[in-house]
Amino acid sequence: MSEIWFLNNLQRLAVEREAIHKLEESVEWLRGINWFIDNGKLGVEAIIHAHAHEHDYTADMMYPSLFPEVPPTVYPKNRTERWSSHQYLSERWSSHQYLSGALCLEWRPDTWHPDVTGAQVLESVYTLLNIENPLGTDSPLIAPSQHDLSTGQVLRASYARCYAHSNLTTYLMELPRTVAGSLEFSVQWQSESFLVIIHSVQIHGLSAWEDKSIPTILRGYADNQIKVGAFYKTELAPEAFSAISNLQDLEVVLEQVGDLPNETLKGENSIWANRAAGELFGVLFADVIGNLHFYLKLSSSESKVWKLALIQSSIDPTNPRLSTKLQGLSSNSVGIVGLGSIGSKVASSLARTGVGRFYLVDDDIFLPENICRNDLDWRNVGEHKVNAVTEVISYVSSLAQVEISTMNLGGQESSAALDSVLRQLSQCDILIDATADPKVFNLLAFVAKTYSKPMIWTEVFAGGIGGMIARSCPGKDPLPHIMRRVYYQYLTSEAPPFDGKINEQYTAENSNGEILAASDAEVSIFAGHLTRLAIDTLLQRDPSLFPYSMYLVGLEQAWLFKAPFHTIPIATDHLIQQESSTSVSPKIASDGIIFLKELLEKMSNADNYT
Repeated sequence: MSEIWFLNNLQRLAVEREAIHKLEESVEWLRGINWFIDNGKLGVEAIIHAHAHEHDYTADMMYPSLFPEVPPTVYPKNRTERWSSHQYLSERWSSHQYLSGALCLEWRPDTWHPDVTGAQVLESVYTLLNIENPLGTDSPLIAPSQHDLSTGQVLRASYARCYAHSNLTTYLMELPRTVAGSLEFSVQWQSESFLVIIHSVQIHGLSAWEDKSIPTILRGYADNQIKVGAFYKTELAPEAFSAISNLQDLEVVLEQVGDLPNETLKGENSIWANRAAGELFGVLFADVIGNLHFYLKLSSSESKVWKLALIQSSIDPTNPRLSTKLQGLSSNSVGIVGLGSIGSKVASSLARTGVGRFYLVDDDIFLPENICRNDLDWRNVGEHKVNAVTEVISYVSSLAQVEISTMNLGGQESSAALDSVLRQLSQCDILIDATADPKVFNLLAFVAKTYSKPMIWTEVFAGGIGGMIARSCPGKDPLPHIMRRVYYQYLTSEAPPFDGKINEQYTAENSNGEILAASDAEVSIFAGHLTRLAIDTLLQRDPSLFPYSMYLVGLEQAWLFKAPFHTIPIATDHLIQQESSTSVSPKIASDGIIFLKELLEKMSNADNYT
């Protein structure tokens, strides 16, 4: 009942009725006013007579449930009619039929205020129709536009779409005035649409154009993923392509194009001749002013041809909408051990930030119970996490290179295999421990110390009350194992966070038996912190955005934390001096050198003997 404004606000109802009545009496163009209720909404049927063209337009003005905070909407009485260029695209009526959209008027959500009446909305309808004459026999005029539609608004009713990089237009403009060639494209079937992606255009005897911003995984030729079609650059006007809906229409346009020389489009082995039954086939035209028109034929046994709505962007494959401060990340390599809840999110985020190379290590298989916090989903169940995350990265970045290992660094593995993985990790610019496993931490801390590599790690406290994040940079921070010792000392000085028990990572049980588990949102916060810390480290910012090497961050008022987002920095600078003061005595150094020299001499003598 609260949504029926005309019952709750009888005063405003009286204002609306009076305003429309006075308008009908004062003007000749408004007649046939008829109030009605449809599906609980108040409406007005009105006949608007456009004097400039002597045509009548019967419209329905519907008052919304939230009137007067939201403006009325005006439709053609016959919802199959389209009256104006200032009319929203089709609205879904059922799964099989689309009806015309509402008129876009002077009074709309971005200009509306509650003092405006429905009478003023009808005046706006009259002004629009009187200018454009949509039912007239002459070519209709277009009323001046007060705003632009977004790409999303334009494409709402377009099921079939085609994506082409904007520099394809630049390439085509540099070609001869009329030319023909072949093109390669792929099709992505989506939930409410399908998308053709143009990969390349090849003109016989000329250099080809290729969209290198498309991820490599979409540019592969496996399973006939890449389809082949024809391309024509023409001198035809845009209007020549407006009525193509079947093969016969397409052939008419091709006759107007004329016989353009190109070997790939002619003869028994041409693209056209080798279309197999049931295969997709696309034709791309460029008109005289450079507009692109893409047509898709679903199978050779059908005559219907689909015109696809064009989508273009100017994405730079080397730096897609990233801050100039992040451009250096493309040359960096990151080693991530553990592709669980934290590691999967960090890997994806770093790929989106422009990191160029990854070495991913995890032996685990992705299972349905992992979905609640991992960046993966049901499509990845049964896969090794490293393989699934590699695929995620490959869809995100066209430039990222990924190497993987399914070794269990903390488990039973051969020494040779373990040595190989650790050596490869030592070649990375930064090491990320996303396992919260002490054995893995010790191995990575050893690699970081031996090869002077920065290392970062995190831990989300059971129940999601908060967590820890830390970094160890050579020469700037204490070694990882020293920082961990300080961390444990700090924690033992405080009362435990729970009076129950810790069941597993992220999960605890209080004294009442209630299970407390970290959610995806809480884990994601620390994955974001870890990513920012990794970026800051890779870019070698000076000064760093993070003045401390270790932080405790609370997500709720519990234990050490006074409030959500309460951050506790832990000072570790004093430990660097203690660490550097540890040195080898001259006698031990001398004895070690003599010992190693004797071993090398024995090896040399043995080699000479053989």
